[in-house]
Amino acid sequence: MENQPARQRMIKDLKEDDFRVQITGYIDAIEDNISFLLQDGTGKVKVRIENVEFTFTKNDLVNVIGNIKYQEGDGPEIEADIIQDMKNLNFEYYKKLYEIKKEYI
Repeated sequence: MENQPARQRMIKDLKEDDFRVQITGYIDAIEDNISFLLQDGTGKVKVRIENVEFTFTKNDLVNVIGNIKYQEGDGPEIEADIIQDMKNLNFEYYKKLYEIKKEYI
């Protein structure tokens, strides 16, 4: 399962059978040195950053790729493998394109 491609998702569309995901959103809060909250306008998800270089601050737009785990009572959590700076992305157009693609894929 480790070689699975990451599925592009909005937080509201995360599924329990997702293993590896790609989510683009804003850093909502940096909780400590090992995690932050990512929000994309549809929800929030905790992202663990123990295995990546993290140089971002609150409100930065980032793309997170990693394995998703569901903690009982806490909801989903992503263990980040890659975090990309997306400051030049038009996020409103990105969300519209995502919804259009979702209808056809």
